[in-house]
Amino acid sequence: MRKNFTIILTACAIFYSCTPTHLQSALRELDQVIKESAFYQEEFEHRNDSLRNCLSSGSWESANALFQSYLHFSADSAGRYIAIMEKRAGNQKQSLKTTIDKCYLLGTAHYEESALALFQSLDSKEVQEAGLSQDYLRTGIKIFTNLSRFSRPLQKDRDFSDSLNVYRNAFIAQDTVSYEGRKLLAQSLRDKGETQRALSIFQACFNDTAETDYHQLTSIAYNMARLYGMEGDDESKQTWLAKSAIYDFKAPNRDFLSLYELALTLYKERDYERAGRYISAHLGNVYAGDFQAQVIRSSGAQNIIVEAALRAERQKQTVQVIAIIVLVIFAFFILWLLVIRHNQAIKLSKANKALEEVNSALTNANKIKDNYVFRYIDLSAKYLDKIEEYRHQLRQIARNQGTDALLKELRNAANYADYKEFYRIFDQTFLGIFPGFVAGVNALLQEDARIVCTPGNALPTEIRILASIRLGIDESPHIASFLKCSLSTVYTYRAKMRNRALCPKDEFEQRVRELV
Repeated sequence: MRKNFTIILTACAIFYSCTPTHLQSALRELDQVIKESAFYQEEFEHRNDSLRNCLSSGSWESANALFQSYLHFSADSAGRYIAIMEKRAGNQKQSLKTTIDKCYLLGTAHYEESALALFQSLDSKEVQEAGLSQDYLRTGIKIFTNLSRFSRPLQKDRDFSDSLNVYRNAFIAQDTVSYEGRKLLAQSLRDKGETQRALSIFQACFNDTAETDYHQLTSIAYNMARLYGMEGDDESKQTWLAKSAIYDFKAPNRDFLSLYELALTLYKERDYERAGRYISAHLGNVYAGDFQAQVIRSSGAQNIIVEAALRAERQKQTVQVIAIIVLVIFAFFILWLLVIRHNQAIKLSKANKALEEVNSALTNANKIKDNYVFRYIDLSAKYLDKIEEYRHQLRQIARNQGTDALLKELRNAANYADYKEFYRIFDQTFLGIFPGFVAGVNALLQEDARIVCTPGNALPTEIRILASIRLGIDESPHIASFLKCSLSTVYTYRAKMRNRALCPKDEFEQRVRELV
C-alpha cells in the first residue's frame, strides 16, 4: 500500500513539474504574438482604410475617429489628424474637443511641459458648458500622472500629486460605473495602500471586459501587475505584465510600458536573452510610433539596451557575412554559366556566321550582369567594413565615456545607414535588366495615372514597389522593410495603382510580374 502511494506521489510530482505555470504560458504566448506583430499592424491599417476614405469628405468626425485610432499607435499620424481637426472644427464644442485631444496627445507622447501649458489655457467653465468635462478631467489626469511618476525638468520644487488627486476625485465624483471611473477609484485606493480592494476592482473589470477589447484589457492587466508588485508577488506581476504586452501587440499599441517593465524584471532574474529581445521589440515600437520620450525610464535599463544593441550589431554582421558568401557563390555560379554560354557561342559562330552579332550582344549583356553582381558584392563588403568600424567606435565610447555617451551615439540619427547609394544602384541595376519595365507599367495604367521617370533621377516610390513585386517580394510588410517606408504607404500605393489599371485590378500585379 505504501509503495503504491509513493508511486502515485512521484507521478503527480512529475506531472506537476511538466505542467507550465501561468507565467510560462503567458511568456510563450507573448513570444508568439511578437512574431505575428506585423499581421496585427497590417490588420489595423486595413480597419482604418474606411476611415481614411471618409476623410476626403471633409468631416471633423472622420478626422477625430482617425486620431483616436492612431493615438497609441503613431504620434506623428495622430498629430497629423489633430491638425486636420483644427482646420475642420465647425463649432465651439469641436474646437474645445480638438484642443483637449491635443493636450492628451502631448501627454501620451510625454511632452508634459507643452501639454500642461496648453491644458492650463483652457477655460473649465466653457468646457463644462460644452459637455466635455470627462474628456477634460481625463486629460488632466493623464498629464499630472506622468508629471508625478517621472522625473522632469518642469518638476523642480513642484509636487503634482495634489493636482492629480484633484482631477481624479472630480472624475470619480461624476462616474464610478464606467471602466474609467472604476479604474480611477482603484488607483486612488492603491495610492492609499488599499491594494487588495484595488485588485478586486480591477479583477471585476477584467471579468466584465470583452475578449477583443484589447485597449481596455491592456490597461487592466498593467494596473494589476503594478498592484501585485506592491504586494511582493513577483510571479503574478510578471504574468500580468506579459498579458498586458500581449494585448498591446494585438490592439496594436506602440506607447506601452508593460514589455519594458517585464524586460527589467527578467533582466534582474538573469534571463538576459529574453530581456534583450523584449527591450529590442520595445525600442522598435516606440521609435516606429514616434514615442522616443519613453525609451529611457531608469538607469536600470541601460545594461539591457547596451547588450541588446551590441547583440543586434553582431547579428547584423553575421547576416552581412552570410549574404556576401551567398553572393560570391552566386557570382561564381553565374560566371560558370557565362563561360559555358560563351563557349557555346563560339561553336555556334563557326557553324553560322549570321549569329555573330546576336552572340556578341549576349556576351555584352552577360558582362553587364556580371558587373552588377560584383557591384553588389563590393557594396556589401564596404558596408561590412563600416559596421566593424562602427562597432570599434562603440567600444571606444563605452570604454572611455560610459553608457550615457554610448546611448547618445546610438540615438544619433547621423549614424544611421544611408540607403541613398543602395537604392541608386538598385534603380540602375533593375532598369539595366528590365529596360522596358517603366514603359510596360505605364501601358497597364490609365493615361492620367501614368508615371513619369526622369533619366538620371531616382525611381518614384510607385515604380520601386512594383519593381519589388517583379522581383518576387509580394508581401507588403517585406516591401515596406526593403524600401524603408511605412506599411500604410505600400498598401496605399498598391491599392491606388490597382484601381487605376486598364486591365481588371485583380490581374494588374500578375501582369507586372510578367514585364521584361
